[in-house]
Amino acid sequence: MSSTFHPRFGHAAEEFQRYRPDYPPKLFEHILAAVPAGRRERAIDLGAGTGKSTRALVPHFREAIAVEPDIGMAAKLKEEIPAAIVRTVTAEDCLQPPSSVDLVTVGNALHWMDFPRVFANVHTWLRRGGIFAVYDRPLPKATPAIDAIVLAKLRGPWKPHRDPRLKRDRIWENEVRAAHGFELVEETKFSYVVVMSPRDYIGFWRSTSYGSSYARTLADPEAYWGDFESRFAAAAAGDMIPVDLSPTLILMRRF
Repeated sequence: MSSTFHPRFGHAAEEFQRYRPDYPPKLFEHILAAVPAGRRERAIDLGAGTGKSTRALVPHFREAIAVEPDIGMAAKLKEEIPAAIVRTVTAEDCLQPPSSVDLVTVGNALHWMDFPRVFANVHTWLRRGGIFAVYDRPLPKATPAIDAIVLAKLRGPWKPHRDPRLKRDRIWENEVRAAHGFELVEETKFSYVVVMSPRDYIGFWRSTSYGSSYARTLADPEAYWGDFESRFAAAAAGDMIPVDLSPTLILMRRF
């Protein structure tokens, strides 16, 4: 594992798995449609987390490799998806024979990575014509009242705990489009609204690197999250919360 890697999610792996919604099924339908049935020998999921993408790949490939450097997250992934091959290493330092992979995915994780190094690795690993699928979403949006509560946290106590790389927003899209040795196949934004209870939406923020990091500095983290949940519940006025988690997918094909 790279000496520069610092785990940020392992302590919240349970919350990550429980409260992070799965990706919309249509996203994987588009990805798989780009990979012919006769070329599904091996897939690699980079920055796999607890396996939200890996789970969708396992049934379609002879071998699905999940690359996750955080020990806590990787342990949860192994527990959730025993059929996957888990490598506890960064995407930059992962080793894989050249031209041995049919699909590489990166879901909501590219912002943590060194773009040039990862793109070079992916180009080396993929067979000619192989697919590189990158998908991500901006910060989730709910109702104006709920969003105002979250924004106050992002601008206040959470701000010092937010890694600057999380501000890369749309940069990843331009970088992927410009990746050397690939051609654009498809770019699609999927409408995806998940209806969540106040507790589940609090769970989402508990699973973030910055929310969980800040809470760990407090004498009583559970009281903090409980108060936060009460504020969400009051703002929702007894209703469920519609949360916009719409991702953008960019599919690239290796020359």
